[in-house]
Amino acid sequence: MLAPMLIPSELSPIENSSAATNCDGGDFVTPKWNNTVERLAKVPDIKDEDNEYEKEKRRGRDRDNDDDDDDEDEDVIEYDGPEDDWMSMDPNNELTLLRDDFQTTMLIGEDAVGTLRVNLDHERRTTVCVTIFEYSNETDSGESNPTSADVYLMTTSQYDRYTAAYDVNHGAWGGRNYEADLSEIPPEWRSFNVAGWQTFRDSHQYENVEEVSFSVSLDGPEISSGLFGGETLQYFNIVIDNTNNSHSNDALPESMIAADVYVISEERSTILPNWTVSLLCCGMLMAVLVIPIIMNKKYMSAGLSLTAENQQLEKGLVPSLEQKGPN
Repeated sequence: MLAPMLIPSELSPIENSSAATNCDGGDFVTPKWNNTVERLAKVPDIKDEDNEYEKEKRRGRDRDNDDDDDDEDEDVIEYDGPEDDWMSMDPNNELTLLRDDFQTTMLIGEDAVGTLRVNLDHERRTTVCVTIFEYSNETDSGESNPTSADVYLMTTSQYDRYTAAYDVNHGAWGGRNYEADLSEIPPEWRSFNVAGWQTFRDSHQYENVEEVSFSVSLDGPEISSGLFGGETLQYFNIVIDNTNNSHSNDALPESMIAADVYVISEERSTILPNWTVSLLCCGMLMAVLVIPIIMNKKYMSAGLSLTAENQQLEKGLVPSLEQKGPN
């Protein structure tokens, strides 16, 4: 019986996930930019105006050598990616609930991050499919080679921590290397680290993949409560990471990539209210307490009905002690 487990085999009961299979048949429309979908990006061109030394260091200037010409100082290769400047700014739009299927292609430069921000509807089930391939000027010829990148799903607050860690890793705020040992920290403790960041439900992180598909169903609107009160609605960010982040198993950037993103929003067949979870847990707890009491009562009362007729011995039961009333 153990032979199939010990013999090496290339067969696997788990099939590779395909981004096309779960998103076929969608009624795709053009995204309503800045209304239901926002396009964001993070690029390695960090401008740290508060730290002039690091700003000059990133531009390749050497303060100790005043005799060098300006042409010799400018030795840093400027980032030349496909992202537009407006993608690096947070538009702060009030997004409407996502109810339509849409498809788009994001061009992401090497060591950059591409993001789609949406407002998920808790009454609908959302499926996201991503396919990644290399991109160059010759890609339009029809040939595209698949490549690997990292795909994450994050809320707004989680994305803010992620982008802050990205900026630190690229020289902002003095370029402190907070992420050096982050891969050794368990996920549940990373929120206490300066550079710690997490994904939605600690599960929606798909690293070093060529294509992936996943689904999300919310229990209710995602609300974040502040430390001093107040609530904030959380949007969701579909992040395509083409940089070397703090995770040990992430993909290493090799070139510019293109990511085909398909998003399908469909109605959920059954939506149970949140209180059903508490009801089920309390019911199971009460059953654990009540069932032994009922069984014990039935056991203690077995055969008592045969006491008057002296039928306990005839039925093979142990005679019980009879209590006679006072004379």
